[in-house]
Amino acid sequence: MPSVSTATRAAQAADHDRQCLLCEHRCGVNRSAGELGRCKAGTEARIFRHRVEHGEEPQLVPSHLFYLSGCDLRCAFCIAEEKAFDPRIGTLLDAPFLQQAIVWGRERGARNLQWVGGEPTIHIPAILRALSGCRDTPPIVWKSDFHATPEALELLRGVVDIHVADFKFGNDACAERIAGVPRYVEIVERNLLLARESADLIVRHLLLPGHFECCFLPVARWLAEHLPEIPFSIRDGYLPRWQARHHDDLANPLPSDIGPLARREAAMLGLNVVG
Repeated sequence: MPSVSTATRAAQAADHDRQCLLCEHRCGVNRSAGELGRCKAGTEARIFRHRVEHGEEPQLVPSHLFYLSGCDLRCAFCIAEEKAFDPRIGTLLDAPFLQQAIVWGRERGARNLQWVGGEPTIHIPAILRALSGCRDTPPIVWKSDFHATPEALELLRGVVDIHVADFKFGNDACAERIAGVPRYVEIVERNLLLARESADLIVRHLLLPGHFECCFLPVARWLAEHLPEIPFSIRDGYLPRWQARHHDDLANPLPSDIGPLARREAAMLGLNVVG
């Protein structure tokens, strides 16, 4: 169980409803007054799907995933498509809904509750409020793009048991062109080092066509230098979705030889490959 009261963290997180500094866009908007930042999220969070899944990393499954609408990134290849970017889509997240869903998930063998998106970071206050009203919550998994601020990560300290970090890009140019975010690499690397201090950490990388040299190799080499023992999950299921067709490098599926090549490279670097 978490070591810090979710009610305590929820009270602290309420400051971000009035001046939002949850992600590194640092919009500073007053959501309580109806102002909207880059992600367009308000004070409420919505779930567009929840289900028990078995396709996550071995140490997580079966995992009860809660998909939140809304995101601070704009990844052209996002598999959730419009649901990821419109925070108005889905069922309102509150304590009664979450408590009932937790019971449902347990009946189906879920070992944990996993927040995914979209992006959960932009909804930290609403998530903490809902959790604080629930009894006997399972271990919490936080699957994130890791574009959060240190202030946001501090709100999760003692609440989250396992971080699953999507380390998507190995350089800032690809991140800005494909996801619309500057300073990507330094932000994610900083947050990985912060997150491992307070919870277990899994790093995930989705292989993108044409991005082996520019993205996969820099990610793998940084992990080998700084976090070689952390479970590294290499995902090779890329399919061109959402706006990927507008990018020549992303318009086709991943070639079948890239997954095995990436795993061999990671093994040679001494990484703890789990997928």
